[in-house]
Amino acid sequence: LWSGGVDSSTVAAFATQHATEKIKTFSIGFEEDSFDESKFARMVANHLQTEHYEDKLSVETAADLISEIGLWLDEPMSDGSLLPTFLLSRFVRKYVTVALGGDGGDEIFAGYPMYFGHKVANLYGKIPSVFRNNLIEPIVNNLPVSNKNLSFDYKAKRFVRASKHDLVTRHHSWFGSFSIDEQSKLLTKDVLEKTSNNIYKGAKDLLEICDATNEIEQMQFLDINFYMAEDILTKVDRASMAVSLEVRAPFLDPRIAEFAAAIPLKYKLKGSKGKYILKKAVETLLPKAILERPKKGFGIPIAEWLKGRLNPLMHDLLDAKRLKEQGLFDAKFVQKLIKEHETNVASHHKQLWTLLVFQLWADNFLTE
Repeated sequence: LWSGGVDSSTVAAFATQHATEKIKTFSIGFEEDSFDESKFARMVANHLQTEHYEDKLSVETAADLISEIGLWLDEPMSDGSLLPTFLLSRFVRKYVTVALGGDGGDEIFAGYPMYFGHKVANLYGKIPSVFRNNLIEPIVNNLPVSNKNLSFDYKAKRFVRASKHDLVTRHHSWFGSFSIDEQSKLLTKDVLEKTSNNIYKGAKDLLEICDATNEIEQMQFLDINFYMAEDILTKVDRASMAVSLEVRAPFLDPRIAEFAAAIPLKYKLKGSKGKYILKKAVETLLPKAILERPKKGFGIPIAEWLKGRLNPLMHDLLDAKRLKEQGLFDAKFVQKLIKEHETNVASHHKQLWTLLVFQLWADNFLTE
């Protein structure tokens, strides 16, 4: 049981029904309250009467773990949940060798907020540009910066930033790190000259074989092929295999995935409510509070940590001299991101974390 979310809770609920002995459930919490999901996992565990184990991730633990990431990551991967996934895997491995997770539920049953976001973006696009450019966007971009998990200002700023782009670019900009504009500023001239700026070409090409006509189902198709396969499942595989834990995803049983793909979108995304049919199916098995809580993800308080305990590490790995010698990233632009983040002008935690993880990986795999 990775969190107190609907997907992992559903897996736990069915496991308790079919297990021949009391099942063990596991969760990880954070000292920062807005990121701490452990209370929900505990609620589900009590409801299902499982043998429940909890661990806490502090900034000190995280700082110690970060140096280890580059040893087993094999490729640059900046998913913020990599750390807690690794720590949880290590914790779980003390008790079992095989675990079940809830991965796949969001992709096949349309659970991500981005899916509803496209509905809103289409309505937003109908507002006259003079109002969007001169009234709405300046207000949104001047909202106070918050370090809380998926805070309103963070989501609103990302929404308006990506709304002007085409469907595929917009979708990936919402959960990516660097915007299209930032990408051109981040990379050095030498890198830009050798690189195609059409970074979403692969996604757009893949859409040509997708038989869905609804744009939300098209984005689900892309997420299954890219985000789920190349991020979510890869992250869990790397983190769990690093400690010799086997993690399986029941939602990705072909029978379940094919069923989800075959039913109309309205049963998955109803209004603003994702995973509608899944929640209906398990409403007698899980506490109402679990089914009604907003999607949070398995993130870490990296925005705050980069201003505190991890600040020296960030300055060391993203030092201007180091970046200039490396020749990949524009040192002035990176220093600007750091300064704006430290002074609360903006929250660039996702961009800085991405660069930080890249450097940890580079120290292990790009050495001469």
